Amino acid sequence: MLESRHPQELPIQQGVAPDASLYDWRWMVRSALNGLWLILAGGLLCGAIAVAYVALRPSQYTASAVLNITNLRLTTSGEDAFFTESQFDPTFLETQIETIGSTPVLSNVMQTLKLGGPDASDHQGALKALRGGLAIHRLGQSNLVEIRYTSGTPQNAATVANEVARAYMAKQESDRAEAVQSASGWLRDRLREAGPKAQVMSAATPPVEKSNPRGLIIIALAGIVGAAAGFVVALLLAFLDRSFRRPDRLASVAGVECFGVIPNLVRDRASSNSAALHLSEISRRPGTPEWQTLRLAAVSILPLTGSPHVRSLGVTSALPGEGKTLLAANLALHAVQMGKRALLVDAQSYRPELSKAMEHANRRGLLDYLEGREGDLKALIVKDTKTGLDILPYGQAGKTPAMLWAGQMEQVLSQLAAYDLVVFDLPPLDAAGDLRASARFIDSFVLVVEAGRVSDEALSAALSAAPPVWEKLVGTILNRCDPERVFKWLPAFGR
Repeated sequence: MLESRHPQELPIQQGVAPDASLYDWRWMVRSALNGLWLILAGGLLCGAIAVAYVALRPSQYTASAVLNITNLRLTTSGEDAFFTESQFDPTFLETQIETIGSTPVLSNVMQTLKLGGPDASDHQGALKALRGGLAIHRLGQSNLVEIRYTSGTPQNAATVANEVARAYMAKQESDRAEAVQSASGWLRDRLREAGPKAQVMSAATPPVEKSNPRGLIIIALAGIVGAAAGFVVALLLAFLDRSFRRPDRLASVAGVECFGVIPNLVRDRASSNSAALHLSEISRRPGTPEWQTLRLAAVSILPLTGSPHVRSLGVTSALPGEGKTLLAANLALHAVQMGKRALLVDAQSYRPELSKAMEHANRRGLLDYLEGREGDLKALIVKDTKTGLDILPYGQAGKTPAMLWAGQMEQVLSQLAAYDLVVFDLPPLDAAGDLRASARFIDSFVLVVEAGRVSDEALSAALSAAPPVWEKLVGTILNRCDPERVFKWLPAFGR
């Protein structure tokens, strides 16, 4: 017997929170594979931008001059005076480096090389540009200071670097000369040699190779950054995606077993253009994952055949167009393959797609019997020659469906007692009134959910609107989903 669930005990939740255990390394890998196009697109886009930048960027050349800077002091011993190098002072070279890049030194460079214009704004712009290409730093722990300048031409780079070194040494000589003006003749001659002294260890020469970062490195790094950004976007989209893509997730929200997944079946127009044959496609593929899904659903329902609580089965979906008609037809066909007598009933009041697919759209059927235009129900049942399945069409299109789930449905079911299973193709859950009414007569329901289309909040809200359907729900099927991708990352899930 089926276990009856009271509506108050159903897992009716608005906005079911995702299970934190789902967000593990498998989820990250699966999300990356699903969003592989984002990763590739990000890498290719950033790589293309980097290629354009490398091709269009201006050439740059860097030349360097090296100065040996010492700090000499005058030392006396008795009547003798001699020069000695002062003890190491960590601030001395830092002071000299700042002096080299100071405005007075660079202004002299600009004046000598005739950089900038007469206006103050032009002068400030040229000074800023000069500082932008200049780099001054100490070489290791030595007294050597390197002056590097980067320019668009090799000759200009060397010229500016050498001129900065010359201007700095000229400033040191000028400052020392001013300091000794008031000293005596003997002391003045000696003080001229004291203080900071700079010697050019190597003058700057025009460089042969460009100093731009290598293009291949830039392109590779840009591709990596773009791919990483695409990976982050893929994870973010996967985190925000509340739709169903795994059977265990669907089972946890619906509160019932998920029988399995069905791939996105595309009709083979080369072999047949018959919609009826398309509706029997799964049943004609024994042993495939989709066939196994139907078999699991069938054996979960059919062993209870004979009990008044399992004889009728309704197939519905969360939204229109999720493929429930195909699955309803194949469930009935699978029951026939198991040696059972099965009837497929088109009870889709608003869009009788089953009757249209079986080419019975203009044929009288169930609605005509309920409204009294036909007196013999069994005469309305059609055996489809292409599938061998008994089908009860919906009836004349355009008629009101108000009587479909009225009291006369009990009489209909009593006349179909010879069948082991009656499968109803029902409207989706958005027709909550029809589904509530059908639950009075249908003993169990199977819910079809299209992968990637319905969110957990939407499904919970739809089931909450029809508690009698949720109470009789025996299982779900995840439709239009890639089984290989699902089971690859769910090794514990039954195949």
